[in-house]
Amino acid sequence: MKKLYKQFNDLNLDINIEPMEVSTVEKERVKRNVMMVKKKRQFIKNFIVAATFFIAFSMTLGYTFPTFAANLPFIGNIFELFIDDERYVFNNYDHYSTSVGVSQESNEVEVTVTDAVYDGENITIAYTIKSEKDLGERPVLYGENRELTAEEFGNRYRYDGYSTNYLVQKINSNEYAVLYIFELIRGSKPEEVHINFQGNQIVDLNNVNNSVAGDWAFEFTLEKLESETIKVEKDSMKTEGEGIKIEAFKITKTPISTTFYLSEEVLVEKENEAWRGVLIDYIVTDDLGNDYNVIHFRGTSHNTDFKGRGNFPRIVANNFDEQATSIMITPVVGVYKIKDSTGALEPIKEPYTLKPIVVPIK
Repeated sequence: MKKLYKQFNDLNLDINIEPMEVSTVEKERVKRNVMMVKKKRQFIKNFIVAATFFIAFSMTLGYTFPTFAANLPFIGNIFELFIDDERYVFNNYDHYSTSVGVSQESNEVEVTVTDAVYDGENITIAYTIKSEKDLGERPVLYGENRELTAEEFGNRYRYDGYSTNYLVQKINSNEYAVLYIFELIRGSKPEEVHINFQGNQIVDLNNVNNSVAGDWAFEFTLEKLESETIKVEKDSMKTEGEGIKIEAFKITKTPISTTFYLSEEVLVEKENEAWRGVLIDYIVTDDLGNDYNVIHFRGTSHNTDFKGRGNFPRIVANNFDEQATSIMITPVVGVYKIKDSTGALEPIKEPYTLKPIVVPIK
């Protein structure tokens, strides 16, 4: 990793460089390195250094056997399994999700898509994986050329403008439940999407060397839920301090979640010519004292290799307590350096908070 950073430093980078795909597998590898410094404080999340990678796989495809799965025991219950997960953010999924209920088996691994929902901000797909093979602790359906496409998107989300998240739970020794969350960060958000959800591997996110090749593909249509978007007046919802300015500029509320669009401006100083990076996490609470789960898209982060660049993160939270009158978004700032040649990061000071951004909701 250290060698890779040196190579980046030697490059004459063009700011208009074409963005490239970052595979799920590579993201998990980077996250795992960063997680080495996470344990000191629960609210410090993993941090992806501004780098992109390509990774290629060789694989052998098997045969698939699509079947309808209306009588499977977990149909309609996948979302409920994740209610206690700290990243579960969806409310009232049972009123708004679309039942799919289709299974496909390939190379002795059965994948069943049970439900899906599209609210204009995220496409969330619930599915199970079942096999007698050892699939590890967090197996997911993985596609070399991306798992989710829609004809309405064209090439808009081919390389960027989206982010993916997985919630995985082991149901028993042979079966797993997965929530796949495809975040539409930038770009078109059509009223209807014809989804192609496919993969050519089952990959364990805890051990990416553990994978099973195969061929699974599902097609279904989702309609966008109604939503309300509020554009925030400049400088009306912000916080700043210690060279950092964070501002909310758009809020979108759907029947199942609320999304805050933020801008970050951060000045990162080098110390003794050493690389420094800044990670900002967010805690979301209300004036009644309730804490809310969030899914955090971090954007490009901040470090001394890319000084002065803005960042536009996004946080998706639960819908809020009906009695609450305001929401507080509290930034938690961590400053890091590279620990060793593995590329793992370590904090150089205790994380600190900035004054919260207050968002009136009534």
